[in-house]
Amino acid sequence: MPTKPVNRIGEIYGNLTVIRISNRRSAGGNAYWWCKCKCGKEREVASDSLSNKPRKKKNITECKDCAKKLVRKALYKKHSQEENLRRKEAISNRQLLKEKVPEEWLRLPLTDAHARELNKKHFFRGRVCINGHLSPYRINGGCLECSKQFQSNDYLLNEAADTRNKHATSNMNQTQRKGNACKS
Repeated sequence: MPTKPVNRIGEIYGNLTVIRISNRRSAGGNAYWWCKCKCGKEREVASDSLSNKPRKKKNITECKDCAKKLVRKALYKKHSQEENLRRKEAISNRQLLKEKVPEEWLRLPLTDAHARELNKKHFFRGRVCINGHLSPYRINGGCLECSKQFQSNDYLLNEAADTRNKHATSNMNQTQRKGNACKS
């Protein structure tokens, strides 16, 4: 049988201040507490999730909205750092390729994110694609050289299909003519 929980009212855990006990209990008998965040919103938190000590189990230190904002902020920071690294890499790659590639490639944006910022469709990182091409990329994927090969292969396949269809149609017409000639 669970014992009476220790009074935590007034204790502060991160942005949360414990304001009252809840009627709810966990399966193990732990009490839940109503806590008020610095933003003014309340959140019900299990007593075993309230701690200021670092540990394996996640400590709850803010309301759900503030927690989402913190996660989003950390994610934006991570993506920004990764984008800055990609841009630095593109600049150094371009320096090595100055006389080896067309000048207009070097005037393209550095990365796909940079191209989107400038409302452009193509960018040039100065790296080879998985097929070994050194070419600009489209922002929605793919090396331009690979897409040319893909389009030319599609063209050849479409040409072959059109040729087969023409032969099938002409064979059908010849069969129909022979059938009509037999009836006459």
